[in-house]
Parts: sequence; C-alpha cells; structure tokens
Amino acid sequence: MEPIAMTSFTGASGKAYTFAVYPLGATMADFSGVFMFARKPQAVLDTGYSPMFIGHSAELGSHLGRHDKRAAAVGQGADCLCVHPADEGERAVIAEDLLQSHPTPCN
Repeated sequence: MEPIAMTSFTGASGKAYTFAVYPLGATMADFSGVFMFARKPQAVLDTGYSPMFIGHSAELGSHLGRHDKRAAAVGQGADCLCVHPADEGERAVIAEDLLQSHPTPCN
C-alpha cells in the first residue's frame, strides 16, 4: 500500500525522522521499525500530525493489528498510522528520542 503522505517528527536530540503516513487500518508486511498511532492535522493551515502513541516492533505488520494501545489511541483521536523503518539496534533509541520530545496520551 502506498502512503497517503510523508511527514517528519523531531526527537529531543534534534534529529528529524521521516515517517510514511497510512490509514489506520492499513495492512502491512512485517518489517522492523518505529510506529505512531496519530491524528491528522485538524485545521487547514495545521501541517503537523499529533502522536497519540509511539512504539516500535521487529514485526510491524503482525504487531499493529493486535496492539493493546490501538483502541486507547483511537479514543484519543488517532486516525492514521505513521511508520519509520529502523533496524533492531536503532528502533528503541528512536522511539525513546521521540517520546522525550512528543508527549503522548497513550504511552
């Protein structure tokens, strides 16, 4: 599935990470990466996505469909999925960097 948009999020370190944006119900293959259940921009001039939950997995495709925080994130307004491919050694570091910079209601 092709992403509906691309966006970036900057971590507390100052490093920016590029994420592909998909509909919340998108089906994906398994790959290692960082993901966010997020809310699309709410106003015409608002360009930012708002993360409701930030996580990471070695098997994103399998993990996302059964994630225990998905319902809570949807309850907070999540309507899309943002993903950033990252290998085993870096995905936890990236997720933590982003969590320090983006408070989320579901983490």
